[in-house]
Amino acid sequence: MKWVVVASIGVFVVLLFVRFLRNRVLGQATIHMAHMKSEAEALEVARILKGLQGMMEVSVDLERRRATVSYRKTKIAIEEIMRALHAAGF
Repeated sequence: MKWVVVASIGVFVVLLFVRFLRNRVLGQATIHMAHMKSEAEALEVARILKGLQGMMEVSVDLERRRATVSYRKTKIAIEEIMRALHAAGF
């Protein structure tokens, strides 16, 4: 019975450590795109974001005029993502 308690505590510690690392390595952001007005622009935003190194997931919502991204903080910073969109005219 003692080993079950020790194993449970061990699993709990490992899960906390994984969660800590995930928060340090993975980033999520919602980028408001007030000037995005057409489906073509939404597709262009998605293409630009997906082309950036370190992007894991990209979702563009034309109706709400926003892009939601998941990215690796070790590969790209949110400032670089914003610069890429700005350079493309968004």
